[in-house]
Parts: sequence; C-alpha cells; structure tokens
Amino acid sequence: MSEEIRRFTHRPGDRAPGPDYSGPGVEAELTGLMQPEDRTGERAGEAARPGPVREGGPGRERRGERGGDGSYDGLYTARASSALGKVASDDGLLDVRIKAPPELGGPGGETNPEQLLAAAYASCFHNSLTLVAGRQGTRTADATVDASVTLRKRGAADDYTISTDVTVRLPGVEPETARRLVDETHRMCPYSRAFAHGAEVHVHVA
Repeated sequence: MSEEIRRFTHRPGDRAPGPDYSGPGVEAELTGLMQPEDRTGERAGEAARPGPVREGGPGRERRGERGGDGSYDGLYTARASSALGKVASDDGLLDVRIKAPPELGGPGGETNPEQLLAAAYASCFHNSLTLVAGRQGTRTADATVDASVTLRKRGAADDYTISTDVTVRLPGVEPETARRLVDETHRMCPYSRAFAHGAEVHVHVA
C-alpha cells in the first residue's frame, strides 16, 4: 500500500458534471438521522406550499414545490456579518478580525477572506470524503485535505476572480481506491460543485 495524493484545480470556466449531493452532515447521513428541510422550511415528508420567489430582504429563501422539479432541500443555513474590519457568525462561534495580507498591500497579522474560504473548502471536502468512503466501507481516519485559494486579476481593470487547488492524502489506501474515492468526492462535494457549476447567489439592499 502507498500514500495516494490527488489534486484538483479549479479555474474560471471549469465545468464538471456530477450527481446531486445528499448533504454535508456526514454523521447524520451515515446514521440516517438527517431530516432535510425544503425551501419552505418544512420537514421532509410534509406537504410543501408553492409560493412566490422572494421579493427582497436578506435571509428569505426562494419557495418552490417539492417533488420532481429538481430543486434542492435546505438542510442548514450559516449566517455571518462583516463590519468594522471584523467578521462574525450569528451564533458568535466565529468572531475574527480581517486584514489584507502583505501581498495585497495590507498589514497582515490577521486572517483574510481567502484563508477563510480555503479553510471552509478543505473542511467541506474532507466531510464529503468521509461520507463517500463510509458508504463504501473504506477507512479514511488518517486522511488530510489541503486547500488553497488564489486571488487572481486580469489586466489593469478591476477584473478579479479566484482559483482553488485541493490536495488529498489517503495513507494506507490503495492508489486505485484512493483515486476513485477522491474523484467521487470531487463530484459530490457542494463546494466543488459550486465552484464548477456556479453557486446560486442572491444580493439584497436592506
């Protein structure tokens, strides 16, 4: 057996098809305890009422009838705010100062949006890997996932984008198995899918 390292790089314009993702709650998914909510906030199995697309205001979900329309059910919503050089989650578990790194002309010494996104991507990919491997009976307790996020600019105008790079290490897993697991994880991970397909984004003025 050997350690297998798999790397994925996303750049603008990348597209990769993949199956629907069943949810990021690995433990709940593996034990069957997860009860998804649909876009109206109702538990799975309850009748959903069709309603209008949001008219405005943050935090309001688009409504749609559940069924064969291909829509996704809402499982969990994280909320955070940025103000006065800090970002904080609504439950207070995340509360950090933000400063631009020296490479971008800032003083550094604090975290930055690119670091936070890299950490989130690495964590989500790792959770998805655990879910995929668990379904196939493969032990990945020693796996590590490294993610990098690069801010990119084109020309002199304010034309910015990001690229991402993910490296997975699976000690003790056969290379062929590792490749299969990571390829499937890449297709299922919601962050990978958002980068590859483009996330649904709504912007409001309050």
